[in-house]
Amino acid sequence: MPSEAIIIAFFATGLQLMVPILLAALGETISERSGVLNVGIEGSMLIGALATALVGIETESVTLALAFGWFAGICAGVVLAFLYVNRGTDQIVTGLLFNVFAFGLTGVLHDRFVGGKIGPTLSPLDIPLIGDIPKVGDVLNGQNSVFWITLAIVVLVFYLMHRTWWGLYARAAGERPHATESGGLDVQRLRYPAVILANGLAAFGGAALVMSSAGGFVPGMTEGRGFIALGVVVVARWNPFLALATSALFGLSQALQFIAGQVDLLDGVPHQVWLALPYVATVLAVLLSRGSRYPAAVGIPWRRETAGRA
Repeated sequence: MPSEAIIIAFFATGLQLMVPILLAALGETISERSGVLNVGIEGSMLIGALATALVGIETESVTLALAFGWFAGICAGVVLAFLYVNRGTDQIVTGLLFNVFAFGLTGVLHDRFVGGKIGPTLSPLDIPLIGDIPKVGDVLNGQNSVFWITLAIVVLVFYLMHRTWWGLYARAAGERPHATESGGLDVQRLRYPAVILANGLAAFGGAALVMSSAGGFVPGMTEGRGFIALGVVVVARWNPFLALATSALFGLSQALQFIAGQVDLLDGVPHQVWLALPYVATVLAVLLSRGSRYPAAVGIPWRRETAGRA
C-alpha cells in the first residue's frame, strides 16, 4: 500500500496538472457552443506559454507574465475569429495549420529570446479554513492562485453560457444559426467574442503550465494538452462542471508518471506507459461517450447563402 504522503502528493499533482487542460476545455466549450470548432487551441496554449515565459523572464513579475500570456491568446483569438467567422475557412484545416504555425513561431522565438532562461513561478496559496480539513486540506493548500482562479472561471463560464442573454444567443447560434439570424441577431457578432474568449482561456492554460513548472519555456511544452481538451469537451458534454471532473481524471492519469516509481505495485511498469496513458485515456473516453452530440451547426462556416443548410 502506498503511504499517505504519496497519496496526498498524487492528488495534489493531479489537480495541478488538471488546470491547463481545464482552462482550454472551458474555452473550447464556449467556442463550440457558439458553433465554431476551434482546433487551434493547442497553438494558442503554446503562444500563451511563450509570452508568459518571455515576460516573466524580462520583468520577474508573475502578474505581468500571466496577463501577457492571456493577452497573447486574445490576439491569437482575433486572428482565428477572422479566419473562422469572417472568412469562413474550414475550421479543422485552419486550426491544424495554426497549430503548426504556432509550433514553428514559438520554437524560433524560444531559440532567439528564451532558451535556457527561467522566470518566476507561482507559490502555493493557503486558503483559510481549508487547511483544517483532514487530508483534503493537505491536497488543496499545495495549490497556487491560478488553481483557485480556474475554479472560479468554471462557475463564471457556466453562468455566462446558461444564465445570460449572450450565452443563450451564442448557444442558439451554435444550434440554429438561420433561426438566430431570422430573429434579428448577427451570428458572426455572436461567434467572434466566443472564439476570442476561447483562445484567451486556452492561452491562460499555457501560462498556468509555465507558472506551475519551472517558469521557462521549451518548444512543444504543451504536449498535446489542447487536443486532450477537445476530448474533455466531448466527454463532459459541453458542461463546465463535468469538464472540471473530467479534466481532474486526466490530470490524475498524468500524475501517475511521478509517483509510479514509489509504489511497489506500479514500479515494474515501463515509464513510457504512464507518459502515454492520458492520450490513450482521451481516445477511450471519446469512444465511450457515444451519447454526446455536437451542437448542430458546429464546424459549419456561417454564410447567409448556407442558411438553408445550417
